[in-house]
Amino acid sequence: MSEKTLYVSVSSKSLDTEASMNEQLEVRGTEEELEKLHRMLEHLQRDDEVTQFRAPIPYKSADHDKATDQFNDDLLKLYQVIYNLGTDKTKAHIHDMNILNKLQNTDYEYPGYER
Repeated sequence: MSEKTLYVSVSSKSLDTEASMNEQLEVRGTEEELEKLHRMLEHLQRDDEVTQFRAPIPYKSADHDKATDQFNDDLLKLYQVIYNLGTDKTKAHIHDMNILNKLQNTDYEYPGYER
């Protein structure tokens, strides 16, 4: 099965066939792997829209919001797939971001963050 190269922008939740001037991560995968990545980006966009409408509620803490937790979980999964399909440069970039460890360990050990 042949692999194809695409460019991912997590911030704009896009998958492009050509690199642009914006931040993009290069990935290589089969048609099925890249379709899965595309669906994950669409799902993250929907998660983002849900959290966007909940953010302005002044008395609602985002730290214990199920919508925010879902967004973070999906973002973690997305970065893991990008890492798995990524070129060496993409993997190095994600490694340098330390995003996978940060999303798994929120490091909330302060009063008020108890579950």
